[in-house]
Amino acid sequence: MLKLKEANCAIAAVLNHARDHGYCVSVTVCDPFGHLVAHQRMDGALRESSHYSVGKAIAAAGLGIPSGQVSDDDLRRSLVGRVIGSGAPINRRPGGLPIKRGGEVEGAIGVCGAPTDEQDEECARCGIEVLDSSAEKSRDSG
Repeated sequence: MLKLKEANCAIAAVLNHARDHGYCVSVTVCDPFGHLVAHQRMDGALRESSHYSVGKAIAAAGLGIPSGQVSDDDLRRSLVGRVIGSGAPINRRPGGLPIKRGGEVEGAIGVCGAPTDEQDEECARCGIEVLDSSAEKSRDSG
């Protein structure tokens, strides 16, 4: 299961990448059921970017695929249905990526605020890469 420490490391990687490129973003990490694990909004990021980063993370967690590929029908049958039913936002634009380990979805990361959806997804990928890298180090040292 995804730990808070890991979520915060992924968020830090996203924020560093965004800063390096002059973006002001919001980033969200959720568990596989769409429940929030961690969230941060950079100074200067639009207020709405928080809402959209949460929605992108939930969409990606629901099916274990990038948020831009999720359909309404898919979401109705997903693990995040209860969170969506309780009023959590959902956003099917690019910028949300699943966090997978050992073939299992452990959560997702969503980013909003870069100039394009593709740049949001690029930022999210940085968070995934940090998690993949730390998982490799754990396997190598274990």
